[in-house]
This record gives sequence, structure tokens and C-alpha cells, in this order.
Amino acid sequence: MPRGRFNRTCLSPHDLAICEHVFDQVCADEHLNPLGPDAEILAVMVVAIFRNARTSERELLEAVRSRRQKVAGSDP
Repeated sequence: MPRGRFNRTCLSPHDLAICEHVFDQVCADEHLNPLGPDAEILAVMVVAIFRNARTSERELLEAVRSRRQKVAGSDP
């Protein structure tokens, strides 16, 4: 298995910290209960976007915010 793919499959403590910071920030920004079902969807989104090569906290936060705005904009 290529090293890059392995690193994206198994998140390091540093990777998890980045994801957690972004998750916490978006929950605070959107007034989400971190234990609620909307936050669970957010957590899955954060990790999925992170695994697609968003390695800095800033890039990940921007990508998550952008994706959530697109999803919110598509609701009737």
C-alpha cells in the first residue's frame, strides 16, 4: 500500500487534533450541539474532507465551511 494512502487511512493524533479543532469551531459557529445528530454528520464530513488531502487546519476549515454552505444552499 502506498505510504500516502496509509497515512490518510490511519489518522495520527496530530491529524485527529486538526479534525477536532475544525469540528469544534464549526459547532461553535453554527451553534450545534456537539453530541447531536447534526454534529455527527459534521464529524463524518470533517474526516472525509481531511482524508482527501486537506492537511492544514485552515484549509480543512475553509473546505468544511464551503461544503456546508453549498449543502445549506441546496435545501428548499
